[in-house]
Amino acid sequence: MSDEQIAGSVDDEINAAPFGEAEMSLLVLHDEVPPNGREVDYQADAETLSRLAQRFNVEEVADLGFQALLTPLDNNCLHAGGKVTGRVRQLCGITLEPLWTDIEQDFSAEFQPQEMVAKYIVPEDDFETELPEAMQDGQADIGEAVTQLFAMEIPAYPRAEGVEFDGYGQSAAEIEAEDEAQSPFAALSALKPSDDDAGDA
Repeated sequence: MSDEQIAGSVDDEINAAPFGEAEMSLLVLHDEVPPNGREVDYQADAETLSRLAQRFNVEEVADLGFQALLTPLDNNCLHAGGKVTGRVRQLCGITLEPLWTDIEQDFSAEFQPQEMVAKYIVPEDDFETELPEAMQDGQADIGEAVTQLFAMEIPAYPRAEGVEFDGYGQSAAEIEAEDEAQSPFAALSALKPSDDDAGDA
């Protein structure tokens, strides 16, 4: 794979929108972060929360914000560490009733110039290695990185506490009988001649 192909795949993975234009983009210039670090405290407004709900495909996103300490690293890189908190409202996958999930997650992310990130080669079967976030023109999109981290904490299959899936209106005995009827061994048994049939022959 060429550097251009790697760079393209990295861009596709990182950017849900053009760099700096995502729902919660917050650009920070590397040169504006002092050696002793810079603190960032961000709270999404109502319009941003509404757009994020559409992106996450949830009913509502509420009170989403983060606090982070940015520190400069060598080679024009940055490190961000902090905590993101928020609430999402989804529909329970079983009862279809509204369900709120409170999310509070610590995070740590490294930002490197795009040309450095483009040189990383990760095997296709490697699902554990996390690439640094790509910077452009000396800027890191802290907000978008935190957005992606927050999205990973949203339940993929929300379920209200204590609710269990009981099948599609069938009892356990009915489900078991149906499974046996559909078994290929049951079909073979039906074709096998009985002892009486053998005697008649």
